[in-house]
Amino acid sequence: MAASLSCAKRPVNPKEQVVARVNGEPIYQSDFLLNFQQLKADQDEISQKNPRLVEQWKTRALNESILLKILHQEAAKRQIRLAKEQIESRLANWKDGYPPGGFEEMLRKQNTTEDFLRKRIEDQLLVEKVVEKLFGNETLVSDEEIKKYHKQHENEFLRPERVHAYQIVVPTVEEADKIRREIVSGAITFESAARKYSLSPDSANGGDLGFFSRNEKIAAFNEAFGLSVGQISKPTQSRYGIHLLKVVERQATKHLTFVEAKSEIFTTLKRQKEVRVYKEWITKLLKDGDVYRNEPLFASVL
Repeated sequence: MAASLSCAKRPVNPKEQVVARVNGEPIYQSDFLLNFQQLKADQDEISQKNPRLVEQWKTRALNESILLKILHQEAAKRQIRLAKEQIESRLANWKDGYPPGGFEEMLRKQNTTEDFLRKRIEDQLLVEKVVEKLFGNETLVSDEEIKKYHKQHENEFLRPERVHAYQIVVPTVEEADKIRREIVSGAITFESAARKYSLSPDSANGGDLGFFSRNEKIAAFNEAFGLSVGQISKPTQSRYGIHLLKVVERQATKHLTFVEAKSEIFTTLKRQKEVRVYKEWITKLLKDGDVYRNEPLFASVL
């Protein structure tokens, strides 16, 4: 997917074209286009052909570029910096959540790159650090607030049925069948087989997937809900390979008590406060700042 410009009289380096300025600092067309192209790539093909929606994404992409420019300016003023290790650690956590090849497939599907994702992670971490440093006291959540929220939303804290399962991922059904026979015969334990044969990153932990609910992960894992504790599934295919699953625990649907829901409520309330104070802060900076938009150049982007 590519965004294009209307014809010009002479070739111009995109880096030299400024689509906006924030307090005198430029936002180059090429940076804006990266945001715009990513927003388009996240949509289906029909939506991408809708002129009204495309204009909305253009506006959103430019607005986000302006807000991020303001954020970085303020962070620099206040000497708020990120260590490279923080960014790489967050990126590594993202990668660990995917089976072999899954992260690369996600990048292809979203028409993006690891460098673009790394920049997005950096921006998000910077927002978190700015909010914590400038508004830490305003985003504190008390036990009284948590109790009040739980009482008012008690019916919402329904945890669906969950299973704790292990997996083995191999390339072929034949290999999965062979491994399954070894396990069933007692020649090897499921966990040892996962460490020995599985292609998944969780093989180091014996294939431990932890607890999950139906449809929380890939469709193949829903097979686990038809298994009894200790039972091993038949080979199940997904785009990542052939899976064998073993259920080690089951949890029935239940209403979460205050103690069980407390952590989730704390996260929800803190996030709400962070969003509110950040929005108020960035809106004021935007209002007080000097923002120039190159409307002719912006309008020429298709």
